[in-house]
Amino acid sequence: MNTSLYENAGKLLIAVMEKHTCDAAVSAVRTAGAPGGTVLMGRGTAQNKWLRLLGLDDVEKELLYCLLPASRVRSVMNALRDAPALAKTRGIMFTIDVLEAFRPPVSAPAVLSQSQEESMSDHSPEQSGYELLSVIVNNGGADQVMDAARNAGATGGTVIHARGTARPDDASFFGITIVPEKEFVMILSPREKSARIMESIKAEFRDAEPGSGIAFRTAVESFETLGLLKNGK
Repeated sequence: MNTSLYENAGKLLIAVMEKHTCDAAVSAVRTAGAPGGTVLMGRGTAQNKWLRLLGLDDVEKELLYCLLPASRVRSVMNALRDAPALAKTRGIMFTIDVLEAFRPPVSAPAVLSQSQEESMSDHSPEQSGYELLSVIVNNGGADQVMDAARNAGATGGTVIHARGTARPDDASFFGITIVPEKEFVMILSPREKSARIMESIKAEFRDAEPGSGIAFRTAVESFETLGLLKNGK
């Protein structure tokens, strides 16, 4: 793919916030010069299985995805951090290098129930000390992913409901047939813990059918908290 189309949008800003706050976030980033963004709905994950049994597991979240040139990242993040409408929310924001995805891959993503896994974070010139762990599993597998991740030191994650294509003749992707009803789990982890968390997730799915999911790691840049979390409250 020709990367020249992306030269003016080299960074992807991802902000994870409480429900009903993304409209204010979009307004703030536009004021700072961003062209806009895409809002996704997700849910936070329960701290443990007992909360799920009590029906206290779903914490609705909104995610803002915004493509930016590197020169605008700091001004846009400052606008989000200082927006009065977001002062009482709780959330995080970070950037990843979009062009990283178009460089020749070092290796394939890890296939759950197999043993291959490779960090994709060594090319980032501005690492924050965090990595984004992305896991795609069949519907219903997100809680299993998060339980395994927490056993290895993860503190939380965000789940996005998604679907693949439904045609039976679709090709498989790294051994996974892309079918409807998927869950996309995002876990932000300190880099020193991410390999251990990934191994724990893969071990949890060791006895699953081949191709039950995929997992990969991406370098995170410019990580900051939003709202009340800025003050540790």
